[in-house]
Amino acid sequence: MSAQFTSLHPYVSQRLLSLFETLAKKHARLETKIRTQPSVSSDNTTITVNGTTANTDLIQDLTILEEVLRMVLEIINSCLTHRLAHNPNLIYTLLYKKDIFQPFRMHSAFQDIVQNIDSVINFFSYKLEQKDQSQLGVSQVLSTIQQGTSEWPRDRLRKFPELKFKYVEEEQPEEFFIPYVWSVVCQSALLHWNAHTGEQTTIIVC
Repeated sequence: MSAQFTSLHPYVSQRLLSLFETLAKKHARLETKIRTQPSVSSDNTTITVNGTTANTDLIQDLTILEEVLRMVLEIINSCLTHRLAHNPNLIYTLLYKKDIFQPFRMHSAFQDIVQNIDSVINFFSYKLEQKDQSQLGVSQVLSTIQQGTSEWPRDRLRKFPELKFKYVEEEQPEEFFIPYVWSVVCQSALLHWNAHTGEQTTIIVC
C-alpha cells in the first residue's frame, strides 16, 4: 500500500517518522544494555555477538526490533520510490528529522535502504541551500520541494522488492476464535444468556 500513498497529510508524515524515532531510541538503549551487561552469567543463556557476551533474550529482542525498524524504513522508501512527487509533506518531514537516520547509516542491517533515503534528503537539502535562507518559511520550503520533484532523477533510487505481508495462522486458532465468536454472539444477539450456566433465560423482542 505504501507504493500508492498520495498527498500524505503533515500529521501522518510526522507520526510515521516519530514511530521510527521512537523505535530507534529503543534500539539504542537495547544495544547499550547488551554492551554494558556483566559478561559472566549464572546460567547458560548467553551468546557472544561482536565480541560482547549477551543474554539470548536481549539478542532476540534486538533482532525483532531491527526487523520492525527495517519494515518502517521499507515503507518510507517504497513511498519515495513510487510516489515521491505526490508526497511533499513526507519529504519536508524527512528534511526536518534527517538526524534520526544517523545511527543507521553504517549499520549493516539498514545501510542499503538508508542510502536511498539519504539520496532524497541530500537532493532536496541542496535545493533549499540555493534559496535565500532568510525567506524560507514552511510554505516556501514546500514550494521548493514541489519544484524539485520535477527535477528529481527517477533512476536515482535503488529498487527493492515490493513489500508483501502474509498472514500466518497459528496452530489451533480455534482456541482463540471460538470463545471470541461466542462472546460477540452473546453481546449482539437478541437473547440474554446466563453467563454462569450458559442457559438462555430471556428472549428480548424489539
